[in-house]
Amino acid sequence: MTEVATMVHVARRPLTLPDGTAVQLHGPLQPDVPLVILLHGFAGDLASLTRPGRDAGSWRDALLGAGFSTLSYRQSEPLGTLEPNVDQLLRIAAGPLSTDRRLRRLPLVIVAHSRGGLLARAFIDRAAHNVALAGVLERIERVVTLHSPHQGSDLAGLTVRVDGAVQRVKGLVGSLGLRPAVLAALCLLSGSPAVAELAPGSALLRDLARRTPPTGIAWHTFGGTSADLGRIRHLLAAPHDSGARPAPVRLMRARGLAELLGVLDRLALLAPALREGEGDLVVADTSARLPFAASHRVNPLTHIEALWDGALQTQVLGLLHAGDALVAA
Repeated sequence: MTEVATMVHVARRPLTLPDGTAVQLHGPLQPDVPLVILLHGFAGDLASLTRPGRDAGSWRDALLGAGFSTLSYRQSEPLGTLEPNVDQLLRIAAGPLSTDRRLRRLPLVIVAHSRGGLLARAFIDRAAHNVALAGVLERIERVVTLHSPHQGSDLAGLTVRVDGAVQRVKGLVGSLGLRPAVLAALCLLSGSPAVAELAPGSALLRDLARRTPPTGIAWHTFGGTSADLGRIRHLLAAPHDSGARPAPVRLMRARGLAELLGVLDRLALLAPALREGEGDLVVADTSARLPFAASHRVNPLTHIEALWDGALQTQVLGLLHAGDALVAA
């Protein structure tokens, strides 16, 4: 695909679905070039995987530079439960992926960050039970999940469990080290059904675990093992154009998540996700794995760094190109 690598900055080709979803297409859109569907995580948006990070390129840039095409969009309920986002992706599959003459024959790859990996699993399971989407399902060659909470997020679990304690000990805000506004944000998160879905043992995760994925799709998972809060604080404190800051980083800064992480670090030292060498502050490496995955790789990254880390991008591109070589053989 080296001949199309010079087309990185082709003008975007926007599509708008009847439900209002704005889909962006980039790249050559040629029959022999996989179209990579980018799925952001909880609290993310279109910018999460398409805008560069500090001193690093975005996933979209990396994929386009390697010759792939991309499809990106903002999920309908980034802070909501998973189901509306699954329905939205099914509409994209039944719409442009099935009917648009530029897209309907392209091989497909999914690259998903964080909760996006759960979205990919739920979408593929639903598509496997929809005869009308059989053609789309057959074109999906690989799914790559980045730091996804397949077995649950320790941070989500702690947030849900801390709700009762927080409600009972609001008078101890000073000893917790939280400003009242940040405590209120924690209470809001702890009561969120979407956060509860990500907690280990949730009904959503149990349901996904019971479902056998269809054959013919290669799954590859990546986990992180840096729980260094200093790196997160440095990231949030660094001068950065707010327009280019990926949405999860903006959310962390706006809601004081760095403070929350610091408190959770003191209150839950035994949680693997919060322990250096075992997790990325949100998801433990053991929770980012799938029993049916073809491969799993671990990097010393925090959860947010997976949005733009160049070494991680190189590893994923290597997998995608290796898959192309196998298909060609």
